[in-house]
Amino acid sequence: MSRSRRLGLVGAAALLLVAGLLVPSQAQGTGVERYRVEGLDSPVRINVDEWGVPHIFARSSEDAFFAQGWNVARDRLFQIDLWRRRGLGQLSEVFGPDYVEQDRAARLFLYQGDMEDEWAAYGEGAEEMATRFAAGINAYIDWLEDNPEALPPEFRLLDYFPDRWAPEDAVRNRTHGLTRGVSNEVSLARGLACRGRLDLDPLRERYEPDHTTRVPEGLDPCSIPADVLDVYDLATSSVRFTGDAARPLTVEDRPDFEPGSNNWVVSADKTATGRPILANDPHRAHENPSLRYITHLSSPELDVIGAGEPGLPGISIGHNGTAAFGLTIFAVDEADLYVYELDETNERYLYQGEWEPFEVRPTEIDVRGGGTETHDLVFTRHGPVTLVDEENHRAYAVRTVWTEPGTAPYFGSSGYMNARSWDDFTDAMSRWATPGENQVYADVHGDIGWQPGGKAPVRVGFDGLLPVPGDGRYEWAGFRGIEEFPSLFNPPEGFAATANQFNAQDDSRFGYIWSDPIRKNRIDEVLAADDDHTVQESAALQSDILNIRTREIMGMAGALDPADPVTAQALEFMRGYDFREEVGSPHALLYRGYWETRINQAVKAELVAPDDLDEFGNLDWLVVEDALRDPEAWFDGGAATRDELLLTSLRDAFTAAQAGHGDDPSQWAYRGVTVGWNHRLGDLMPDWDIPSVQMPGSGGNPLASAAASFKMVLDVGRWDNSIALNVPGQSGVPGSRHYDDLVERWSTWDYFPLLYSRGAIERHTEQRIMLVPRHDRG
Repeated sequence: MSRSRRLGLVGAAALLLVAGLLVPSQAQGTGVERYRVEGLDSPVRINVDEWGVPHIFARSSEDAFFAQGWNVARDRLFQIDLWRRRGLGQLSEVFGPDYVEQDRAARLFLYQGDMEDEWAAYGEGAEEMATRFAAGINAYIDWLEDNPEALPPEFRLLDYFPDRWAPEDAVRNRTHGLTRGVSNEVSLARGLACRGRLDLDPLRERYEPDHTTRVPEGLDPCSIPADVLDVYDLATSSVRFTGDAARPLTVEDRPDFEPGSNNWVVSADKTATGRPILANDPHRAHENPSLRYITHLSSPELDVIGAGEPGLPGISIGHNGTAAFGLTIFAVDEADLYVYELDETNERYLYQGEWEPFEVRPTEIDVRGGGTETHDLVFTRHGPVTLVDEENHRAYAVRTVWTEPGTAPYFGSSGYMNARSWDDFTDAMSRWATPGENQVYADVHGDIGWQPGGKAPVRVGFDGLLPVPGDGRYEWAGFRGIEEFPSLFNPPEGFAATANQFNAQDDSRFGYIWSDPIRKNRIDEVLAADDDHTVQESAALQSDILNIRTREIMGMAGALDPADPVTAQALEFMRGYDFREEVGSPHALLYRGYWETRINQAVKAELVAPDDLDEFGNLDWLVVEDALRDPEAWFDGGAATRDELLLTSLRDAFTAAQAGHGDDPSQWAYRGVTVGWNHRLGDLMPDWDIPSVQMPGSGGNPLASAAASFKMVLDVGRWDNSIALNVPGQSGVPGSRHYDDLVERWSTWDYFPLLYSRGAIERHTEQRIMLVPRHDRG
């Protein structure tokens, strides 16, 4: 039984009390805050700089990780407590019976294997690292018990006290990772495959490498229920709060954009300083607080700085004084849906010609106000059962790499954090599991490289694009070794860049569905043309809002001479476009708001029979681009058809824009992308929400406005010249000076220095904290 308990605050009284208990701004000046803590071996100094970055100086790495846990609890306790509870399936314990189903779903996808195997999979020191990190969090919670006035206000509002951590809590939780594959299987099966129209699939999704899928033998795609992934979606969803007192917690809607990322590394031969530059801006949903937290850990054994997941020890993006590293998603297909035939009792499934019983594992869920409930978790040999269709005697299970040891998302960084060479780094990447990542690398010796890694299943007899029968015909035969992944070391181009695009060298061993290469193509274009690249230019590239697709389309349309006066006016207007998606740009409004979609639909109307137009939405833009570039191969009328559809769609877009924004196109204005940072309790405490801002750009340029909350550019070897951003701020505590102090910087691309040297840190220290072992009287 957990030792979580109520605080005794309910209803309006809790709201009134919390309103008066916002944590004050952090003290500035040279005074030292001293804390005596249990479990620390030697004193630890924490210098918090003026941008909220903690620089932790310890006499051992063990104490550094302990202090990291203590400090992240100081800044992000509610965030990591909710993350832990959601992942471990312990929401009901503090929020009541409405969350039993979400807890059960989460527990289905927890790591269930042997913990010795789990720790060993990450390499030497991983268990000690997690143990010390958890001990540090617990030490801060111990301090809160003696100092309840400092408890973050969210706990008072929700009337519970944070629970203590076990070392394995951080790694058994898998469901926050960006594992992919299974949702597309279901949508394709229920859609085109069920209708017998897989011939249209290459227009819906451009597989890379080129590939034609087929329905696996023994699968009825129409049998896949609409709710087959409800449990999986519940297990992998985040949570937020509403003002409904009867049910204050609800499943959060999934983001309506695809998470992505950019990273690149530039060799010394192509920079102005003769030193490598490494840049990274991982794209994920904006949250309050940020999904990442910047930390500096310094001890005799390691000296690393950068960003990591708040609930994990160490960092995953940054540098260690010798080597730098940054990541983006490498789209390994890591999950499959299995379909089983059941016997008449619905208690056994058919596997290799014999009936095999389900594995049933009871789990006890503590429920606030309701005691303890026992629920069964049901598994096949492939993974958790998400649905049993008793009427039709079928069951469905999701197989993911999560069941394997060493697959805690991002914890693989424990292996490369202290790498001193390319060989060290690639050795560590051989143990990286989830999510699949492109890692770029640079070091003070002048070496640069790109090395992806991940847990990539070896599928036998199927491609992973549709569900498969679970009768033994479609299995995984282990996982790809690091030697099977592509890589680059000191490439002749002088740079390497990734943006989640297909970069597996026509190799289908990892998956077929990748991000649009539009961001990567723009990054390559800029870096290839620059032989004296600078940190500031990398920062500018992270904020680049030029859409190369618009430029290419105008390259085709701009030379045309339409007879229709409205079309001619529209085309002349677009000829004045610089292809930058600025807020306020009338051209960006016409293209983004009206023309782009019409181009896609016009190409679709040419390529798809009228009776099939409703089978799916837009075409894959890679298909559209191919058709526009090579019209003779795609359209019956060749270039004439291409030109006509461009002009007709432009005319329609122009008249629609006039109807919506007035006849004078010079007065139109692109609104850009709205980015906001609502607190999870913002419906109850509106003052905790952070006002949104309008950002330029779209998903079609490197800025990817709605995505990157953390950015960094590293000057390899002159580390104090490195810069970073993390929005809305480093602290998750409402009322803290660092709760939202980085919003303006982020929205104007005003990076702060990512300081590394002792002298620079001292000059910019805002808050000084000393952690002293409880037995130390010094």
